[in-house]
Amino acid sequence: MASPTAIVSGLALATLVYFLLTKLFLVGGRGQKPLPPGPRPWPIVGNLPHLGPIPHHSIAALARKYGPLMHLRLGFVDVVVAASASVAAQFLKIHDANFSDRPPSSGGKYIAYNYQDMVFAPYGPRWRLLRKSRALANNGGKQAVQLGQVLGVCTANALGRVLVGRRVFGDISGGIDPKADEFKAMVVELMVLAGVFNVSDFVPPLQCLDLQRVAAKMKNLHLRLDTFLTHILQEHANTTAAEPHHVVDFLTSLSSDGEGSRLTDTEIKALLLVRTHAGALPPI
Repeated sequence: MASPTAIVSGLALATLVYFLLTKLFLVGGRGQKPLPPGPRPWPIVGNLPHLGPIPHHSIAALARKYGPLMHLRLGFVDVVVAASASVAAQFLKIHDANFSDRPPSSGGKYIAYNYQDMVFAPYGPRWRLLRKSRALANNGGKQAVQLGQVLGVCTANALGRVLVGRRVFGDISGGIDPKADEFKAMVVELMVLAGVFNVSDFVPPLQCLDLQRVAAKMKNLHLRLDTFLTHILQEHANTTAAEPHHVVDFLTSLSSDGEGSRLTDTEIKALLLVRTHAGALPPI
């Protein structure tokens, strides 16, 4: 846990940077077009206090006051909120290519192989290759896989078997598999860290302090996940099979897409990682 001195120093540094950047933007941004209406931001933290304990309720209340298109400043990050179906369609359908990239985040940088998975990768040829590979992997199986609709345990086990050939919660005979236990622990930790609000993502001057230790935990988890997935790829590289049995087999066997592009080992590991995270969440 960070000491009080480190916290005070970090806030003081953030305050100084904030006022310097504010002055710079006021001088250099006079020709910029106006932003949508929204609540007046606080220094440094912006509109973060307006979100409250239940952000989606707070945003709905703000939208009733400022309209379906409004501006929030979360820390140093400007955010435009689309609070109606018609306005959201402008972003998601009509102008989707202009708003397809995700903003920088600690999760994308430290866990998702520096934005190389399909969730965080910038829109472009590599992203289209990742999407194509995932679609082919989803439709490439020749046997139906029945997933549990209620039990998260069944979902996690099915994912483990389909992705890397391992059960997550014990083997089929009820025995203990250390590798499966390791995989299970990392998947759970990944889901927990993915839901953490990291203030450094919105106040960049605090990134060097890592006050919440989020970046340190993500780096540690990424190292363990990368070691595990690298071992899985090496195992499959040393085995020969007539046809792919798992997603990792299919991804490693993909030939060139005709444009000289092919998935790297890092991109394969990133795809496996995002599929594990997305699929291991319990059904709603």
